[in-house]
Parts: sequence; structure tokens; C-alpha cells
Amino acid sequence: MSSSILSRFRHGVAISLALGVAVYLVFALWAGARGTAAALASFAWSWAPVLLGLSLFNYVVRYARWELYLRHLEIRVPLRSSIEIFLAGLAMTITPGKVGEFLKSWLLYERHAIPMARSAPVVFAERVTDLLALILLASFGVASYGGSGAVPVLIAAVAAVAGGIAVLQSRALTEFAFSLLARVPVGRRLAPKLREAVDASRALLSSGPLVGGLALSVIAWMAECWEYHLAWSAFGVETMRLPVSIFAYAFSTVAGVVSPGGLGPTDVGLIEIARRFTPGLGQDVATAAAFIVRVSTLWFAVALGAVALLRFGGAVSVDVEAARAGGAKRG
Repeated sequence: MSSSILSRFRHGVAISLALGVAVYLVFALWAGARGTAAALASFAWSWAPVLLGLSLFNYVVRYARWELYLRHLEIRVPLRSSIEIFLAGLAMTITPGKVGEFLKSWLLYERHAIPMARSAPVVFAERVTDLLALILLASFGVASYGGSGAVPVLIAAVAAVAGGIAVLQSRALTEFAFSLLARVPVGRRLAPKLREAVDASRALLSSGPLVGGLALSVIAWMAECWEYHLAWSAFGVETMRLPVSIFAYAFSTVAGVVSPGGLGPTDVGLIEIARRFTPGLGQDVATAAAFIVRVSTLWFAVALGAVALLRFGGAVSVDVEAARAGGAKRG
């Protein structure tokens, strides 16, 4: 039985809150509830505007990329409406059923009669450049922390990203890649959908838009890596190295793609990588810092998105499957 976009959002929030509470409860009990509570109490709230400001900077840069892609496809919408649609998309990162992948396209159709098939490539290109940017940042963190011996890691990552861009821009190479993917059991289901997405997104995967989008993605996600690093200062931790923060945040975010909002894998990564690579860092402080950062990144985005989402009224009360089918037919 299907449900509305808004009910999916509410359901996603409920599940995500429960999962998030469970993850941090386990780590708090492991580290010691009193120690974790004391660590949270030691947070210097004067840092909160700085952390939230860096999250806002991330959203502003990603919005610039959204507008870049829309304009490249010659999709023009009023500035206020474009901002509201972009922000509404932030709310859907914690929903099941991958509703977030089509919400912005659906809202563009509902408000401005722009076919979903025309705007869907923007969402796909956003996800591609996010992934490539985070891989680059994680590799840069490893190379910086590991010294000259880890430089090959960065070179390999740059080569992999360059290779990925080359594959995305070549029909022959993408067909070859999909033929290899189709040989894997899970890949048989993924390959046709990915092929359709790549083919529809060719205009945004050409050199100019892809490189421009990737540059903006690196800037946006570096802001949140920096936010994670500064959070340690709010807890009085001065031994955290910036490369470790970059690697921990970027790698944990990539690992979190397997779950809505990264809940679980991202949280564990933020705690454990910091603890293992920072001498003397306690489990209680690592847990408290990860919790604060997730509130100022994931849950801040969801809150902003929820406010924007509610402004669309009936457009988000529509049945999910009906929206997908209707948008596909009209697109």
C-alpha cells in the first residue's frame, strides 16, 4: 500500500530518530553514560553559530550547483521558488523508498509544469558530484595524515575520479562498465536503471558542467569537514588534526550512503575514526562531538527542509506512486 510524500517524510523522521537514539545510546553506555553526559555538558555553545553557519554555507554552495545545472538545461524558475524547492529536497535525505530522488523534480512539475524527465538529470548529477567530491576529500585526508608514503593514495583517488569522469562522458565506456556490472547478481537489477540515468544526464556529464559541479561539491563538503574539525575545539580538544577530520567526515559520509541520512554507518565512522587516530581521545568525548555535528548537519538540514516542505501543501500530500506515475507520463 502506497502513502503520500508527506507521510513518507514523517515515517522517515520517526525511524531515523529511533535509529539515531539507538546508535548514540549504545555508544554512550559503552563509554559510560555519566562521562558522555559530562562531555556534552562541556560543549561551548558559543561555537554553535559557527557550526551552523558552515552548514548553511554548504547548502548555499550546493544551491549554486543546483542553479548551475538547471540553467545548463535551460530550466528557469523564479529565485524564491527555486530556493524553496531546493530546501524541500534537504528534508528527504532521511526518507525510505528513495523519495528524495524525485521530490525536487516533482515539485518543479507541480509548481512550474516542468516535466520530471527534464529535471531528473539534475538530481542524478548532484549525487554523482557529491560522491566524487567526498572520495577526493577522504583521499586528501589520508594522504595529508600519512605523509609522503600516503601520497600514492591521493594520486590513485585522483586517477579514479578522472577515470570515472571519462567513463561517464563516453557512451562506449559506460556501456562497457554496465556490461561488467550486469554480470554481478545485484548489478543485473542496477545496470538498467543506472544506464537510463546516465543517458538522460549526458548534457550534465559533459566536461564543463561536470567539472564545475565537482568543484562546487568539493567546496561545499570541505565546509562540513571543517565544521567537524572545529567542533573538537568546542569540546576543548586541541589534538585533533585537520587531515584526520577531513578523512573521518568524508569517508563516514560515503559509508553512510547505504542508509537514509547515513544513520548508523556515518555516526559510527565519525566516532571510531576520530578515536583511533587521535591519541588520548576518550570514547565519551568522541560520541558527544559526533552527536553535536550530526545535529548541526543532518538534523539542521532536515529541519530547514521540513519548513520548506510544508509550504507546498497539496503537492506533498499526493500519493507517492501516483506522483511517480503521473510525472513519468506527463514528462
